[in-house]
Amino acid sequence: MSEHNGSGGPNRKLIGWSIVAVCVVLAIIVAIAVSGDDDNSPEQYLRDNFEHVSGSDPDSDAGIVFEDDGTVTSVANQIATDTGADENRADGSNQYLRYDDDWLVVVEPRTPSGSTITLYEYDRGYRHHSTVIGLWGWNTFYGRNVGSGSSGGSFRGGGSGSGK
Repeated sequence: MSEHNGSGGPNRKLIGWSIVAVCVVLAIIVAIAVSGDDDNSPEQYLRDNFEHVSGSDPDSDAGIVFEDDGTVTSVANQIATDTGADENRADGSNQYLRYDDDWLVVVEPRTPSGSTITLYEYDRGYRHHSTVIGLWGWNTFYGRNVGSGSSGGSFRGGGSGSGK
């Protein structure tokens, strides 16, 4: 008859620690894969593919400026396709690319030809271009555009009067 050790024995402990080790390794691999997805970052893409003109901080008033000899439409479409922009909209001769990870890329005509590309942190870019992108429902709370787009919400104010 075989003896049974109630504590599970050394083999059981080894299996338990092996499972924990495998889980930790998998978690590290997933974390690296997710954080290493900068290949679709508009900032790195712009730095790798266009001539840098000025700026180093997308959260500055001027953003980071690049230029290219291509037309506004072709440049904007190239950037949007290669970086996975969430939206690509035009207003007049400018194109605006919006990203879920809080970026705004504005492509404008360059004189005498070509395009100027400006990368902003989304809130900063919104301050510069809200008269255009605000009309599309793009607001400073990216990804949280709910309802009619009215900033007043359901607040009706205080005081006397009708309409409350």
